Amino acid sequence: MHRIDEPHPFSLETAKLHYAEDRPVVADHLLLELELDFEKQSLAGVVTHSLVSVGALKRVTFDAVNLDVRKVEVDGKPAEFDSGSGAQLHVLIPRGIKSRTEFTVRISYRASPQRGLYFIGNEQVWTQGQDIDSRHYFPCLDTPAQKCSSEVKATFPKHMTSLSNGALLKDTVKGDRRTMHWKLDAPHAPYLVTLVVGDFEVLEQKSGETNVRTLYPRGRREDALRCVKRTPQMMALFERLTGQPYPWGDYAQIFVREFIFGGMENTSATTLTDAVLHDERAHQDYSAEFLIAHELAHQWFGDLLTCRDWPHGWLNEGFATYSEILWKEEGESLDEADHQRKLDLETYLDEVKERYARPIVARKFDAPIDLFDRHLYEKGGLVLHELRRRLGDEDFFSAVREYVAAHAGGSVETVDLSRAVERTTGKNIDRFFDEYVHRAGHPQLKLDVTYDAAKKAVRIALEQKQDGEPYALTLPVQLTVGDKRVTHELAVSRKEQTFFVEASREPSQCIIDARRDLLATLEISKPMGWWRNELQHAEVARARTEAAAMLAKDPAAATVNALAKVLSSERVFWGSRAACAKSLGQLRTPLARLALLSSLNVKHPKARRAVVAALGQFREDTEVAEVLVGAAKAGDESGFVEGELARALGRVRAAGAFEVLLSMMNRTAFQDAVRVGAIDAFAELRDPKGWKPVLAALAKGQPVFGRRAAIAAIAKLAEPADKKTEAVELIGRHLRDENFRVRLAAIDAASTLGDERLIGALQSTPFTDGREQRLAREAVRSLREKSPGNELQSLRGEVDKLKADVRALQEKLEEKKR
Repeated sequence: MHRIDEPHPFSLETAKLHYAEDRPVVADHLLLELELDFEKQSLAGVVTHSLVSVGALKRVTFDAVNLDVRKVEVDGKPAEFDSGSGAQLHVLIPRGIKSRTEFTVRISYRASPQRGLYFIGNEQVWTQGQDIDSRHYFPCLDTPAQKCSSEVKATFPKHMTSLSNGALLKDTVKGDRRTMHWKLDAPHAPYLVTLVVGDFEVLEQKSGETNVRTLYPRGRREDALRCVKRTPQMMALFERLTGQPYPWGDYAQIFVREFIFGGMENTSATTLTDAVLHDERAHQDYSAEFLIAHELAHQWFGDLLTCRDWPHGWLNEGFATYSEILWKEEGESLDEADHQRKLDLETYLDEVKERYARPIVARKFDAPIDLFDRHLYEKGGLVLHELRRRLGDEDFFSAVREYVAAHAGGSVETVDLSRAVERTTGKNIDRFFDEYVHRAGHPQLKLDVTYDAAKKAVRIALEQKQDGEPYALTLPVQLTVGDKRVTHELAVSRKEQTFFVEASREPSQCIIDARRDLLATLEISKPMGWWRNELQHAEVARARTEAAAMLAKDPAAATVNALAKVLSSERVFWGSRAACAKSLGQLRTPLARLALLSSLNVKHPKARRAVVAALGQFREDTEVAEVLVGAAKAGDESGFVEGELARALGRVRAAGAFEVLLSMMNRTAFQDAVRVGAIDAFAELRDPKGWKPVLAALAKGQPVFGRRAAIAAIAKLAEPADKKTEAVELIGRHLRDENFRVRLAAIDAASTLGDERLIGALQSTPFTDGREQRLAREAVRSLREKSPGNELQSLRGEVDKLKADVRALQEKLEEKKR
């Protein structure tokens, strides 16, 4: 349980209020022609915008960052233009244009983009426009509300192929160059325009009448099929739930190298990271279906219905995240869906605890990418589940279908969803959205539950611990008395309330919110006997999981035996068994150790991984260490379990662990899981000898997952290895690494190391990605707070704000000069 006493506010000192942009013109169509030069990592482009004026116009402004514009024509005639500060292109319209007039603007330019379009050596090119990065590779009206049809004509080496939005109109080869012409007739936002070029094989599927194509690296057909095999079933589900057939003709998804997100829902043509392609060994405890479902759902939520401006981006990302849950319900089980919601809640709560709490719809930020956090995704999805729980399935999905039908092809704000609910159900949910979307935080409920024999009732004393006004919610309470189970709904509306729920005798179970449907934290105090009974006999796996977690507070033999019994049962959902293992590790009693050692070979790999992790809690326990060393030498069917064995060896600090870990550094596994575990373990061991193998894993050319782990381990090993100055130099250098994810890891390592000497490197590194920029500023703030001179922190903040204000004034002066 934690309060929302955020470490820092969401908005940084330089943040500004953002609203949807003016629309002096309406986009009708864009034609983008790109000539790609892999050798020079550059492009020559021509973009033709077909526009309609809203009012009379003398100029039109496009978003265009660091583009070398050579020529502009309006309706075929040369036009004057001004690139100003390098962030926008102002085009003067000869003689002006009257309102409601159609006209075209054709712009010829060259670029070596740092964002938006990425050359991956001489092998691939891919674009990434979300949120406002399309402007880095072609001049555009870069706002999600400017939706139009599009064409992309790309020319590149003839041995390659391409993918873009819509249908392939023409494919021609001239000499050693190939040109492919793609067109999407339906309107979509500019950030969804895509181009991928490279050498790929193709996998063909069908969903009803829709062709589904997957492009993947040569030789990896089976790995790709493991990821996308059930795409047609996902499509059928989303069509049914939305009431809207897949809206874009054919659907394609393509796996690319070094992608800077997990996936991107470009209209009709999703881009995916090839880091999720996995072999048969990994498939036993890993699936990429969460990613496939998320991006496919965006074809409705994000592409067909697009947020009007980024503060309402949760309507894109919240729906896509919740669609992962809906697919788990359909394609796996309700237990799996409930477990994923548990992970989503924990992810959101971690951000609240470690960084900030904010309203989901927030307008004050530096850049739109700042909004793409755990509030937008996980909390957004949890809000939708909470809404579904309150309305019931029939009303919820009726409202979703109304929302989709009413706004298909258009732009949406949060109020549009609220009004769709009202139209279909007659229910006003304004308060719900005020509490969960427009307010920071969530309900924090503390409950004291006892049986009152005199009143023959269960007494539930409830307190809302969060700051501010109380939330209005319904709390489900399930009582089991004898062989009867009855669920009661308690109306909660005040900061403190006491309820009495009738029970003829003391119940064996009293389960609060059995599936944890509430978007809330629950701190529940009740008899341990009830928790033990719920662990062993609750109908819902989620309730068993919560009971297992609560029993970590009770070292009694009866509790340990109950945890051990459930852990060993192959019939129990693996998530509940994993929770049992975790609690046994936290108890750390001799009986708990015996239970874990007895369960080291449980069949389910995710439960087995949890057992190994729990054994890692028995630091310097020679018996546990001996067993772990033997298991690590023998290996495991699961690469993830092997990686966890390595980490456990480090935490236990087993004798002989160093040599075993060295040998594990050479084992191959999906996402380098074993090597990453060994690197983490070297950091846990705090043995100076670990510095050398970790440094080797960091070297350029080593697998990226290991490199990320290595830079994190460098920060932790610096002190025991007496290498702090060297660590400062290494981390500073890797802030400029060519790999995006290594750079992010280096920023995080700077905070971990806590050395003020890294402030200069963080501030001087020319980060191009908005996520890097934000995290670097947070790291600087963290380092200043940790430094002996942190009394200057507020003064430095003032200086930073003044510098930002000066830059803003300079921009305004330049605008006036123009």
